[in-house]
Amino acid sequence: MFIKNQKFNDEATLQEMLFDFALGDPAPIVQELISGIDKELEANTEYIQYRDSLQDQDDKDELYAEERDIRLSEELMGLYESFLVNDRKLYGVKGNKQDLLYEIDLV
Repeated sequence: MFIKNQKFNDEATLQEMLFDFALGDPAPIVQELISGIDKELEANTEYIQYRDSLQDQDDKDELYAEERDIRLSEELMGLYESFLVNDRKLYGVKGNKQDLLYEIDLV
C-alpha cells in the first residue's frame, strides 16, 4: 500500500486507491454503493456460478473484491469529475464540492 496526496481523474488510479482504502472506513455514500453492488452480484447468476466453481475461499474473496472495486469505480467515475487523496482521506470532487469517500488510519 502506498497512499500519497494527489489529485487524479482516471479509473485505473481510482481502482488502485479503492484497493488501498478498502482497509479503511468507507463513508456512507460508499457504503450505500457497495450495498447496491452486493445486491447486484447476488442476483447475477453468471457471477454466482463462477464464484461457486472456485474451490478456495481466498479465491472467492479475491473475486468478490475485484468485482466490487471494478463496479464501485465505474459508479464513482459517473458521480465525480476527479478524485483527491489528502491527509489519509479519499474524496470525490465535482465542481467546487468534495465528498468524503474513505478515511484510513495509517498509524
